[in-house]
Amino acid sequence: MQSRRTSEIKEAIMKNWIQLQKTMREKISEKMIVSSPPSIFIGSYSYPKVSIGPLVSTFNEDTALFDHPEEWAGQSLEDIIKYRLSLIRGTNPTTVNIASNNDKLIETLQELTMAIKSTNIEVNFAKEPIFNFDEIKKNGVTDSDSIHYGLASKINDLKLPSGLIVDKKIEKAYYDKDLKAIEAVTKLYNEGIEISKLSKALSIGMIGIQKNRRIVPTKWSITAIDQILSSELIKKIKNFDSVNFYQVYNYSHLDNTYSIILIPDKTWCFEMHEAWIDNTGNVEIETDIEVAGRLRNYPKMGGSFFAARVAVSEYLVQNRKSAGIMVFREIQPQYLLPVGVWQIREGIRKAMRKGPRVFDSLEKALIYACSTMSVSKKEWISNSNLLRFVKNQRRIQDYFDKTQ
Repeated sequence: MQSRRTSEIKEAIMKNWIQLQKTMREKISEKMIVSSPPSIFIGSYSYPKVSIGPLVSTFNEDTALFDHPEEWAGQSLEDIIKYRLSLIRGTNPTTVNIASNNDKLIETLQELTMAIKSTNIEVNFAKEPIFNFDEIKKNGVTDSDSIHYGLASKINDLKLPSGLIVDKKIEKAYYDKDLKAIEAVTKLYNEGIEISKLSKALSIGMIGIQKNRRIVPTKWSITAIDQILSSELIKKIKNFDSVNFYQVYNYSHLDNTYSIILIPDKTWCFEMHEAWIDNTGNVEIETDIEVAGRLRNYPKMGGSFFAARVAVSEYLVQNRKSAGIMVFREIQPQYLLPVGVWQIREGIRKAMRKGPRVFDSLEKALIYACSTMSVSKKEWISNSNLLRFVKNQRRIQDYFDKTQ
């Protein structure tokens, strides 16, 4: 049953791609008027030399949804991949140091990033965009290394429409050359700017002290924003009272299942587990833990850790509560291609919004949290440092005080 469903998903992805090729091929040329969500993409290959450019589509309608992950939770894997493949990636080599780089394209992309809605722009490619579909046939490793976008070509010129309507909040941060990046990110987030928008602004070097501004590869900027925001939120959580009972939150999408347990404790502790299941039923579990805002090592699961951390920490701040946190993420083999750490952030956000099941013991909370998953409770517990001490009725901090 499982392999049949996997083959159906593969078939649907290929069918969508073939249909997209037919639709796009009729409209593609070296010079086009196209729509941008608006969005940009910065590659990480050959860093500190990087490739920058806009993401555009030949579709004439509003393309905002094509690069708006805050709206993607609950949609199918086929649809998400279709959004990505519908976007054409313009590329142009540059260096990351903006201060020594008088690049007009960078300025144009910065202006595009500030646009508040889907925007028609004129692009001039060096040659017709092409795509190597081999990437779709490979098994992804992590969501930090998600699939890129569709067709791509070097871009010679990019023209924006006159009178472009921009987000005044981002524009103000852009022109504040003395505002530190962390302060700018936090301020904009508190003013309601979405994380996906913040990552683009950071990526194209729009925020921070002028002399320190750099071009940042897209996947790095996404994790940087999650890490910055969750770190700032955790500072607030330390001042709140603990939750009174054990709380469990669940959500499933894209063949990923999440269970989040809030444990009564004043000390911030965040432990995340990822269980990847292959077609034969074998399970590989990775675990990372942080206590009192201190990570002993950079998380093995990379950006997934910070995407989950920001989703839980913003919920706790909204409810003015502190807790110890355990996150279980189970990934089924039908999750054929990693689509990005956004799906972890948005999946956990959805779980927290649904509200909790409340329990008076850790054991009951664990039984319920694991009941929605195929990985057994015993397997999850065997990889948890946090549970060893909570189950022995010791404060989370007690153990870590002795290991400093």
